Amino acid sequence: MKVKPINKLSYGILSLLSTQPMSGYDLTLKINKFWRSTHSAIYPLLSEMEGKGYIEFILKEQSGKPDKKIYSLTSEGEKLLHDWFIADTGDEVVRDEMILKLYCIKCVDTEAAEKVLDELASRYKKQIKRHIGQTEMIKSMGREHPEATPPSLFGSYILTQKVLNEAILDLQWCEWLRKQYEKKDFGLFDEDFIMGSETVGEEFVKD
Repeated sequence: MKVKPINKLSYGILSLLSTQPMSGYDLTLKINKFWRSTHSAIYPLLSEMEGKGYIEFILKEQSGKPDKKIYSLTSEGEKLLHDWFIADTGDEVVRDEMILKLYCIKCVDTEAAEKVLDELASRYKKQIKRHIGQTEMIKSMGREHPEATPPSLFGSYILTQKVLNEAILDLQWCEWLRKQYEKKDFGLFDEDFIMGSETVGEEFVKD
């Protein structure tokens, strides 16, 4: 199914506004949790989508500052978001310098290889710590709304759980890779990486 030709950042803005009304500044902070963007990219899109009737705004007075625009979806915006949601999702675009280093890890000396593996393990440990902290914060916020979980909080929780478990799996893979490299056997491996075959203990998340 094809959807109307607006760019993916616009759909990202619509999806965020479906959870709660937000200012352009708040939208910029939120969207950067998913992919990198800037105020200069977002504000023209807000003006364009407002002109097309997909979003609308109210002015919120601020003491000593210009009034702030708080955007929300219109019924047309909700329809557009629905069409995008049920359409086929595009392929993920990944540009990761670390992946290129790992691809040629056989071609570098042991010191260089170990440095890359240490850096990679440290990256995943930091991610695990951060996502565990985010999970606890989200749960704490959820306890403040025992009657109903706000949509934005539910979305944050499920995505945080996703990236947390991906980081744990990545760390398991990193430790497997280190063992394979230490064998110095670069032929056909007889020990495939199987999800969950490595144990991520407390020592991995304390550093």
